[in-house]
Amino acid sequence: MALAFVACRPASDPPASAAQAASVPASLVPASLTLRADGAAVQLRASGPAGARWQVVCDTFAGPLVWEGTLPPASGPEAAAVTRWPRPDARRCEATLRAPPGAGDPTTLARAALTLPASRPATTTATSPANTPAPAAAPAPLTGRLSVTPATVRLGLREPWAVQVTLRRADGTPAPDGTPVLLSADGPGGARLSATRVTVNGEASWQLTPDVPGPYRLQARAGRWQATADATVRPALLGRRPPVLWAGPDLQVGPLRWTTGAYPDDGTPVTLQALNRSGRVLWTAQVTTAQGVARARVPTLTGAVTLRLSVAGAEERLPWP
Repeated sequence: MALAFVACRPASDPPASAAQAASVPASLVPASLTLRADGAAVQLRASGPAGARWQVVCDTFAGPLVWEGTLPPASGPEAAAVTRWPRPDARRCEATLRAPPGAGDPTTLARAALTLPASRPATTTATSPANTPAPAAAPAPLTGRLSVTPATVRLGLREPWAVQVTLRRADGTPAPDGTPVLLSADGPGGARLSATRVTVNGEASWQLTPDVPGPYRLQARAGRWQATADATVRPALLGRRPPVLWAGPDLQVGPLRWTTGAYPDDGTPVTLQALNRSGRVLWTAQVTTAQGVARARVPTLTGAVTLRLSVAGAEERLPWP
């Protein structure tokens, strides 16, 4: 009788290449990073330890464009990735390759920079009609829509504006991913909010939380396309005027309640100011609420005629005694 013996490896033993990769510290794995313009695209080529993170930042007129990624797992100690994007409207891009989390020092493995030449105007040469080349295609014009929800938010309740821009090409397809959209919101007294986002599937979104009450004009811009919308911020204080009790040097503001019936959060600031006849501030102080009430000691001031107090966009003025 013949006996056959078969050597078996336990299923838990990792492949030799994987064990070798795991035994090599990230700092000892060669890392390289290149960034170059390739026609109408920008190409990143990165290699290094698996799990290393790369980032590309391109400066545009509307703000920075950022792309990020991670080197995939590899059978050996070194992983590689090649990525391409449509060339952005930028003059300079920078790339960074960082070590995987927990790999220790150094955290930055490689850097690369790319200066993009300014686009040159197309030139034409007079030729016979049969040999005339077709004109270069101009960038497709964009159409879009700007929406703000809700149109009115209440200051003090942390209600944000949900702003969305939807962009389409002339043929109805979404604008290219990565199209920068600049949003600005101008309000009373020079109040201004501004932020840039890039489109994904033709859409860009923001969450804006204003801190000054009044009307705002929002404007979105992407290339030659632009749109505007109006929105409003109102104080959320019940009655819109804070109740005040002033006896001698002791001042009490409140009890304050929101239109929802709740007290403001403990620690909500209340600003006090003493004004003279010309409106100049002679004294200012800030106190905070506890259970909807704020208390302060008001000093004796010469020349003060008005006490102005404000909380969450609501204001009250009292004659100075």
